[in-house]
Amino acid sequence: MVGGSLLVGLALHPVTPMAPLVGGVAGIAMGAAWAYGRPKLRLAAAILAIVPVMVMTMGWAAGLPQAAGFVLSGALLALGLAVGGPRGVRGALGVGLSALTVLVAMWCALRIVNARETMTWPLWITTAAGSAAMGMVAVLAMLPRHLKLATDPVQAAVRGLPATLDPEVRGLCERSVAIWNTTKDQLDDGEPGKNLVRDGVLKTLEVATKAQVKVTGSTEAELDKRMTDLDQRIAASTDAEAKTQYQAARAALDDQRRYRQHIAKGRERLVARMHNHVAALEKFQLAASGLEAARAATTTSASVKQLDELSQDVAASGEALAEIEIGEAPAKSEPATEPAAPVAQA
Repeated sequence: MVGGSLLVGLALHPVTPMAPLVGGVAGIAMGAAWAYGRPKLRLAAAILAIVPVMVMTMGWAAGLPQAAGFVLSGALLALGLAVGGPRGVRGALGVGLSALTVLVAMWCALRIVNARETMTWPLWITTAAGSAAMGMVAVLAMLPRHLKLATDPVQAAVRGLPATLDPEVRGLCERSVAIWNTTKDQLDDGEPGKNLVRDGVLKTLEVATKAQVKVTGSTEAELDKRMTDLDQRIAASTDAEAKTQYQAARAALDDQRRYRQHIAKGRERLVARMHNHVAALEKFQLAASGLEAARAATTTSASVKQLDELSQDVAASGEALAEIEIGEAPAKSEPATEPAAPVAQA
């Protein structure tokens, strides 16, 4: 870009006072075409970008039309530089950054040509310096096509974890995140194993909040004390209605205790499955690392088969982890009732 801008600027300085900018635009397009191909499209964009430049003067002080002309020229050249690059949001951001960089490059060229220190220089030297400076700065306009917008869903899930996680559950989450941090550096993007580990870690973080079911109400000791008291009241009551109410209260407390036991059992199963799932992820990570090392020397079918089996284990443990629920109330067992006696008919 620098060389092309310098040569074109020197060639045009006897023809037009806008040679530094015209040379810079042409040199930028030539450099991009040489490095990234698509010369016809890039040169066509450069020609369109030169048209606004040719009707302007070498300065920013001519008002809004002058500034609009520079912006239009930079935008057209940026579109030409974006040919063959990324698309979508990344491409749009790249065009915007490239246009801004071209405007900065034009400003640098104008500062050199119009500076008081360069007024005594020969015209060809100021033209060459302005064109070369524009090409040098505009190299940064190609930087967006080499940048990637990387988002890590695991880190986003970690930020969404509740701050009140149980220490044991938080430890399992941290261990699974460490597995992902190691695996994403070992395996290439698109590897099935890398995607499997990522999904497995996300599943671990997703279900971690299920272990945070808060059990409110009376404790086990309080329930036992209240039930003992009600049993004594039931035994001592002589009024049928009062005894019925005591018995209903006793049954409600018994349901509370069964519900608490159900929640505790479900949480224990969930934590146990989390341990199993994290252990399967660790085992798969080690096997995947060993396979990568084996591939560097020779491909072993036994390692590949073992890795496939471990992949199935990780997938199965992830499905089991997702299935368990600990917040559902247990089904209430209905007391057995005797069949009603037939009604005697007169």
